[in-house]
Amino acid sequence: MRFSTNIAAGLGSLEHLGEEYLRMMGRRPAVIISGENSFRIAGKTVDEQLSSINVEHEIISGRLEPNSETIAEVEEKIRRMGHKKPVLIGVGGGSIIDIVKFVAHKLNLELIVIPTLLSSDAIASGHSVIWRDGKNYAVRTKTPNLIIGDYKILRAEPNRYVSAGVGDMLSKITALPDWRMSFWLGDESYNNFAKNLASSTVKMLRDRIKDVQAMNYIGLETLFLAEVTDGFLMELSGSTRVAAGSEHLFGFALETLDQSGLHGEYCALGTIMMAYLQSGGDLNVRDDLIRAGVPTTASELGIKPENIVKALTIAHKMRPWYTILGINGLSEAKAERLAMYTHVI
Repeated sequence: MRFSTNIAAGLGSLEHLGEEYLRMMGRRPAVIISGENSFRIAGKTVDEQLSSINVEHEIISGRLEPNSETIAEVEEKIRRMGHKKPVLIGVGGGSIIDIVKFVAHKLNLELIVIPTLLSSDAIASGHSVIWRDGKNYAVRTKTPNLIIGDYKILRAEPNRYVSAGVGDMLSKITALPDWRMSFWLGDESYNNFAKNLASSTVKMLRDRIKDVQAMNYIGLETLFLAEVTDGFLMELSGSTRVAAGSEHLFGFALETLDQSGLHGEYCALGTIMMAYLQSGGDLNVRDDLIRAGVPTTASELGIKPENIVKALTIAHKMRPWYTILGINGLSEAKAERLAMYTHVI
């Protein structure tokens, strides 16, 4: 087990990229990979900071989906650039970060990640969620060598993405009991130390939920570091189960049926429903989500009730995990009842 990620965070931290890059990477050439919006928001600053070295760009236009086709295209373009060992710099949200982690892993390259959104915990984890044939798969990829969290950039993101990030982080309310259950009943690996650290990040996030919603310095730092910590916890435990359980299975299933919402928003709905299954109540998670501005009903997200029900019935098939959903999952009748009991539909 090896932790090698450096973190630079704070207001204006991106303005120190040049000196940090030279210290860590020397004068090796760099390739910036970003979407059109993220390049405009932060990519140009990266360009300016690295003006003394050879920098090339791969700007992905259109829908940013981390699928096999997009990854193969990016990989081929980097090979054609002719650099022996360029440093990859991913600038953007979760989709871009998942793509660059995959490519960096495949080509065995050093990786710098500069998030422009806090909508998920993709920032520091050594896994990427990749789409193939209409389904998403979690694959082992590359842990970043350097993560730069510039709060000046992150506080300008739309509130919806911050709320989605809260939804993704609070998923641990149900993921951690699922993980413990998987050890006792499903013969999966478990790390109690990582579990306790994850519980602490959840408590801190819940205590500071108003600051997060207000997007002030304390709130941004809390959400950013909570998302980065998830990556370290996955490395420590050797499993994504420290951050994902039945609520994520529901989210993955819903993403195959309706892609109008954000990953963290879907996980938030899942957390409400799975908390009911685990305890007969919602463990006050709904109140925390509402305080953070996270949608707690299908209608708020414009999702058809039948897609919620369908996702609940197929969720247990999304990953080979043991969770509160059991081995056979929910029948359509029970899925509808659960969604109605928890006021998701």
